[in-house]
Amino acid sequence: MILNSDIILTHPLWERADNELCSKNGLDIFNRLVDVYILACSIGIKEDKTLSSSEEQSFGQKTIGRNTYMSLTNIDLRELLDFMLQNAIINSKTINLSIDDRLKLAFDPDFSLNKFSPASFLTGFANYGIEQIFKHIDSQSSLIALDELYKYFSSLEESNYEELLKNITLENI
Repeated sequence: MILNSDIILTHPLWERADNELCSKNGLDIFNRLVDVYILACSIGIKEDKTLSSSEEQSFGQKTIGRNTYMSLTNIDLRELLDFMLQNAIINSKTINLSIDDRLKLAFDPDFSLNKFSPASFLTGFANYGIEQIFKHIDSQSSLIALDELYKYFSSLEESNYEELLKNITLENI
């Protein structure tokens, strides 16, 4: 399965993300809204948590046009989003599908499920991620906001480094 439609963002924080994180008048941390979307998707997929957007929230609707990530100049975005979609389909517990259906949905271009929208599926993860991003950014200074994001990303990192070190002895070498 590949992503091949416009990405409609109706969660109210997407308007704020565009105005604050991507704007020269705001924090100006990201160049484009699609960059924030990818980061937010990554957070949601890693945590395996989604949030849907209700129709009432569509007052601040933002759109990431398919030409943004499907053009030849942005082939890396398309490949990344397709990979994220396939990864989420295969691994997420947010959808109730058999492993066979997951594999077919992820890799068979002729297989489809009724009412399954790849863009909506990914956006659910991104909605969770954008909420997490704004929970961890308190500053109006871009340098401090970047530091807050780095600290948040470090907290997401699952490291068993200390546990691994406890189990390694010279006798094992």
